[in-house]
Amino acid sequence: MKDGKFFEIKSLSAEEQAVLGEAVKKRIEERKKKGRLTEREIEEIHQMELQPLPDIQDVQSVYEDFMYKDEEY
Repeated sequence: MKDGKFFEIKSLSAEEQAVLGEAVKKRIEERKKKGRLTEREIEEIHQMELQPLPDIQDVQSVYEDFMYKDEEY
């Protein structure tokens, strides 16, 4: 966490991102103190690149068959 920034969320203002970042840091520190996370695990998480979730409109056809048909099983 060299730059101190965990993430970038374009829908949030810089201030909102800072508040959220501080909350994340606080929770990480609490978990470190309780022995739930190690420095190595924290660094591995920090190095992960988040992938955006697909939009429901992009995958809607996957769910349509299950949502709108009567059970035929």
